[in-house]
Amino acid sequence: VLATPGAKIGIYAPHATATAPAVGLSLERRLTAIHGLAVRPVDNHLPVELGGDMSGYSWSINGKTWPDPDVLMVRSGQRVMIDMVNQSMMSHPMHLHGHSFQVVALNGVAMRGARRDTVLVPPMARVTVALDADNPGRWALHCHNLYHMMAGMMTEMRYPDII
Repeated sequence: VLATPGAKIGIYAPHATATAPAVGLSLERRLTAIHGLAVRPVDNHLPVELGGDMSGYSWSINGKTWPDPDVLMVRSGQRVMIDMVNQSMMSHPMHLHGHSFQVVALNGVAMRGARRDTVLVPPMARVTVALDADNPGRWALHCHNLYHMMAGMMTEMRYPDII
């Protein structure tokens, strides 16, 4: 707030505090889908380890960085489960192009969460999502902190026979 010396600064949000808790999964736990995925067996389980560090400022998915990623292969019609484990000390809002997914577990606790295309994976947390592979192509999966994406945290979900 810019003010002249000695000016009285009012509180615009009386419920606001000087400190805020770290962003976590508490809101995600309360959300549910209005139109969730139909219940069916998983055909393809894809582990996704989010890694990296601040000192070298390199961010990875499954130990690899863009432009040489560990590509996630899916086939049309599959129910795909993506199990994202964040091994870094930074939060990563993970975004998948071309599909929506449903949050199905937080830190190993099953749920029928919200449908979305981006979900926050806090430090040292696990978020599991499910989707139906119904849009063939090559689709980016990346951290929506774009400076993390540009430092390597991007891969693609690819259908076979797509170049």
